[in-house]
Amino acid sequence: MKRNFFTLLFLPVFLLTAIHTTQGQQAEKTLVKAFNVTGQQLVLMDVEGVVQVTTWKQEQLRVQMTIHIYNGTEPMLKSFVTSGRYNLESSQTNGRVVISAPGLERQVKLNNGRDLKEFVTYHVFAPEGITVMLRDSETETGYAQGEPASF
Repeated sequence: MKRNFFTLLFLPVFLLTAIHTTQGQQAEKTLVKAFNVTGQQLVLMDVEGVVQVTTWKQEQLRVQMTIHIYNGTEPMLKSFVTSGRYNLESSQTNGRVVISAPGLERQVKLNNGRDLKEFVTYHVFAPEGITVMLRDSETETGYAQGEPASF
């Protein structure tokens, strides 16, 4: 009798936990990369997602990138990071530093045939005197100026 009681009590809890774990898997990771922008005055952030810009008193520009995967697991996210999907690259174009994430231009299909659902945010720590411009399809130049914020 006691055994049946525990089986009836814990079996539904176990099943609900197993279903919830497999249906609502999410993963999150924060990556940080620094860029040498000595002698530069303009940085263009050529990335998709939310970009927050903060001024700081360091000489390097630092980008803190937070990746949220809504239909994946921690090991899957780790694999994407290891393969270079979230690598940030910098290049010099017309006297400006352009920071991009070329790996994010590729769409990823999961084993179940669905697209990977991910959301990436960027927190840019820019040295004083550096203007950071964000990609914006609504402006004539394609970039909108980021407003430095202090916290």
